Amino acid sequence: MAQKERRDDRSGLRLFPAFPYEPYSIQQDFMQALYEAIDKGQIGLFESPTGTGKTLSLICSSLQWLEDRHALEAAEAQAAKSSAAEQEDADMPAWMHETSADQEQQAQQAQRLRRLKARAKATMLGSSLQSPRKQPKGAKGLAKAQARPPGSVVIAENLPEDAEFLLEAWDSDAEEATAKRKAARMEGSNSEASETDEEGDEDAAPQKRQVFFCSRTHSQLSQFVSELRRTPFAETLSVAAIAGRKALCINDAVLKLGSTTRINERCLELQKAKPAKQAATAGAANEKPAAKTSSCGCPYRKSKRTSLRHLKDAVLAVPMDVEDLGKLGRRKEACPYYAARAALLEADLVLLPYAALLLQETRESLGVNLEGAVVIVDEAHNLIDAVNAVHSAVITRKQLATAKSALDAYYGRFSSRLAPGNSKHIQSLIVLTSTLHGCLERQRGGEPRAPQIVTVNDFLFSKGLDNLNLFRLIRYVRESKAVQKVSGYAQRSTGADLPDKENEPSDGSGSGLASMHALVSLASALNNTDADGRVVVDAAGGTLKFLLLNAAAHFTKVLASAHAVVLASGTLAPVASLQQQLFPHVPHERMHHFSCGHVVPKERLLALALGRGPTGAALDLRHARRGQAAVLDEISRLLLNICQAVPQGVVVFFPSFAYADQVFGHWQATGALERLGHRKRVFREPRSAVEVESVLRQYSSIIAEQSADTSHSGTLTGALLLCVVGGKMSEGINFGDGLGRCVVVMGMPFPNPADPELCERMRFLDTTASKSAKQPQSDQHSRGASSQEAMQTAGRAYFEDLCMKAVNQCIGRVIRHRSDWAAVVLVDQRWTSAGAAGSSGTLKKLPTWIQDSLMVVGSFGEAFGRLSRFARTMQ
Repeated sequence: MAQKERRDDRSGLRLFPAFPYEPYSIQQDFMQALYEAIDKGQIGLFESPTGTGKTLSLICSSLQWLEDRHALEAAEAQAAKSSAAEQEDADMPAWMHETSADQEQQAQQAQRLRRLKARAKATMLGSSLQSPRKQPKGAKGLAKAQARPPGSVVIAENLPEDAEFLLEAWDSDAEEATAKRKAARMEGSNSEASETDEEGDEDAAPQKRQVFFCSRTHSQLSQFVSELRRTPFAETLSVAAIAGRKALCINDAVLKLGSTTRINERCLELQKAKPAKQAATAGAANEKPAAKTSSCGCPYRKSKRTSLRHLKDAVLAVPMDVEDLGKLGRRKEACPYYAARAALLEADLVLLPYAALLLQETRESLGVNLEGAVVIVDEAHNLIDAVNAVHSAVITRKQLATAKSALDAYYGRFSSRLAPGNSKHIQSLIVLTSTLHGCLERQRGGEPRAPQIVTVNDFLFSKGLDNLNLFRLIRYVRESKAVQKVSGYAQRSTGADLPDKENEPSDGSGSGLASMHALVSLASALNNTDADGRVVVDAAGGTLKFLLLNAAAHFTKVLASAHAVVLASGTLAPVASLQQQLFPHVPHERMHHFSCGHVVPKERLLALALGRGPTGAALDLRHARRGQAAVLDEISRLLLNICQAVPQGVVVFFPSFAYADQVFGHWQATGALERLGHRKRVFREPRSAVEVESVLRQYSSIIAEQSADTSHSGTLTGALLLCVVGGKMSEGINFGDGLGRCVVVMGMPFPNPADPELCERMRFLDTTASKSAKQPQSDQHSRGASSQEAMQTAGRAYFEDLCMKAVNQCIGRVIRHRSDWAAVVLVDQRWTSAGAAGSSGTLKKLPTWIQDSLMVVGSFGEAFGRLSRFARTMQ
């Protein structure tokens, strides 16, 4: 079989010929372990430090398995076909068998030629992706129609006033109609168009085994495409990059609406809308347009179906990221969003952001079918937060007031014309909105009320909402398009929430449309089971929130469908917390954890845990004491010595922006900043994300200038960058080589222990561990955990894990390749104090490759000596 053919005759190891160079041993081990985990249908937790070729290893192993599996399934299918043919046509003459084989060979050759032709055409188009934007024919005539408010619908001119906002007759009790709608929706989810679009994909292919690669941002997916292009799989496998409309829409009249919500709604409206001229003609004649005439109002979507099909073929022919796809769409004057969706069914490899994987509704609308697929989640240390975020919901007092006003206005205008089913549900929405708004009424006088955290059932019963069927209400809202109708009428009648309104938030969160969506999201979240989340009522802050506590409840749906799931990251440590929150009931034998060292020899890394400063004073950086003048002075002396010992770039991470501001202000007042500036140019991480790139350029420039100065004139030896844990520079930034010869973590960045949501999550984990402790002993043993220990420490362990995850991400900014070198200094007496929060137990939650080089030092003199010798040796 194909799996047995790619093994080294001498070592017996599986070969991965797509890897672009001779793999290091840890890369070979990574690929071998990943292949086996996928082949066995396991859940794999794979840790490989940044700089060890993790992405290439993921590509070459998973896609090798996919090709092998395709070959195996094809061979099995051919064998079955041959067996059936032999049984059925035992007496068929030999010349007929030869003819059949020739025809099959010709068909395969024709398929290869079509792919080569598509690849050549896509490559030719790709060479001119930088061509200027231009509007397609017909776009100019639609500009006025497309500039209509996002809640409105294009209609014929002879319809009655406000008729476009009237809801169609609705009977939610008709089970047969409901079943038909559900069947139609499921059918639509597997076509080019979703349930909200007019036409399906005529060229839809049957479902086949696929690999889904998921990452947090489109830029990370772009890096994946760059690595994929280095392998032969770029030539043999088809790839589709999936993204939202905001990232892929090329209709400038829609894009200028700004917010994701408005862009989505406007696009969907245009799928149903008729071009203005055609709509007027059809309305006047009271007849439907010809069958081949498009009824879509967006010129990029339907006016040129041939162009859209060619764009889909180009997507499948050449791996491209979202940016490439957008440029090619403009070149072809065809919608990249729908071309990517059409390509999804035929692609071997699908690239998608977190939300497209984690939300079941999004998966269904895009046509993402995980059945039998391999799911790879990169940067998976963010996965729990991502699952919790996409399934939580929040609405503000202002949004509730806006939604209530819109619903009242709508019902006041149309109550006499609404069908009974519509009337009942609109009234239910009004009751729901009024009740939720009442929860956030401002308290007159006295101290502000602390946030209240209650279970879903307690909240619903206490507010009298237990008699509302929220499942049915949400289904009604989504299928009847009530959100668009209500917000569209409110906007038309009041003139409020226009896109160009000066005082409206740039993200559109204050608009009627966004407010209605926030209402629906919260109502939908309230359908979660009582044990899986909590309702947070913050009257003082003016917010009402559903907080998801049980991420496993939603991620289990992914696990149940996929053949195998792989979570990969530079570090997943602490792994125990990840397993507890995402896989609490997964059998031990289905889990596979792989963690490799760094490609950099441990001699090229120095890690120090330091609890005392240059004067011998304890570096007590607990929240209550870290702001003392003596501590701030000791920190400045510590950094001055580190900057003297280490050349080029030194990166320091503080626990928060507030503390970084406090430290910087004190240094300015005492002259410490000036002294540091004589040794290294000092830079600070800006709060604004748009300024980060500029600061990094300046920081890099100074280091490059100092490195090029072989005369070593002056005392300046590089640059010092003051960053913040959890900021933009703590994740995804490359401080390789001279940019990061030393990374210093100031203190232990624990979250605020008084945060009510954190406390609730810790209580939830303790409760879950307590229930687990009551399971039969055999089940506990199979999961490999001490139940009593878990029950006692689950919440506290999670609290510590949040700190260590943040620390691990900061450390991961340095050491980016085999020839790199760097030092890591952990500054806080808790790292070295036995029995404290930073005892050796916490140090064991550091990545293995850090632990291998870690030394806990008792004095600054010892630390400075080791650091100086290390830097001199490496230079």
